[in-house]
Amino acid sequence: MKKILICYGTRPELIKITPILKNELVQYHNISTLCTGQHTDLLDGGLKPDHSLEINNCSPNRLNSIFSSLAGSYAFDQILDDGFTHVMVQGDTASALACALVAFNKGLGVIHLEAGLRTHDKKHPYPEEAYRQAISRLADVHLCATNANKENLDNENVGGEWHVVGNTALDNLTETEVSYNNDILITLHRRENHKLIPFWYKQIEDIAFDNPDLNFVFVSHPNPKSQCALKKQLSNVGIVPPVEHKEFIKRIGACRFLITDSGGLQEEASFLKKKAIVCRETTERPEALGTFTYLCKTVGELPKLFNKIKEDFTPEGECPFGDGKAAEKILQLL
Repeated sequence: MKKILICYGTRPELIKITPILKNELVQYHNISTLCTGQHTDLLDGGLKPDHSLEINNCSPNRLNSIFSSLAGSYAFDQILDDGFTHVMVQGDTASALACALVAFNKGLGVIHLEAGLRTHDKKHPYPEEAYRQAISRLADVHLCATNANKENLDNENVGGEWHVVGNTALDNLTETEVSYNNDILITLHRRENHKLIPFWYKQIEDIAFDNPDLNFVFVSHPNPKSQCALKKQLSNVGIVPPVEHKEFIKRIGACRFLITDSGGLQEEASFLKKKAIVCRETTERPEALGTFTYLCKTVGELPKLFNKIKEDFTPEGECPFGDGKAAEKILQLL
């Protein structure tokens, strides 16, 4: 039997591994968890990790600090020596790559959850695209959300086992009620958008001025570099502080459509039958383009795209990212 250590350190990672840990089939596996410590508040939540580490700010560059803290951790090495055969990492964070590399260097198997996402541009998104490509080279088991993800790995001649299971984030949404109110839900936080966020905000405020019948709700991100003040005093525009994931999902389920630069929201919005304008130059989730999601590559393109979706905000078709049963499929495979 495999003895698996699931590593996570950020809120999105925890959201996507939780369905695995809470599925009834987990009792038939030997699985432990390790919190790598980027978002320290995760240690105060309901899901307590079996092991935890700290990220030391040993470099002015936060990403380098994460790599140094994990790859050079004697404590991490000792944890892995406790009979573990595999390490599971999720997504494309610095800690996911670091944990995968540490496991690889110890001769352990690497399981990659959410494998095969690609933009084929190392700068978009930065640094995630490069990290996930590197993890693919280290991984032995690739758990893909879609057939397109699997084809990406095939085209790159990546070895190991490939399985299409859907995205585990959708497992959290199966009981969410869906309706369509007058809210336009907005989230902007990606690193490559930081310098542009004031311009996105101004454009959205201008659109709001022309659409007084709609409510424009900016949901703040914890990263202060992604936060911005509103310039106009409009009654139909507001900023709300960061909210818990369950509350945020309720807001998605009730909104009319979204404006976002998030990767994960493209999947969650699709599952909840919502369209999303994606404020990015490219996306690693092209399966939903034209049906659920619409790329907005520049600030100037937003008004025309907004008006198009405003008139036809209800999508048709099935979510391409899974059926909400990914965790069950994964545990059956493992």
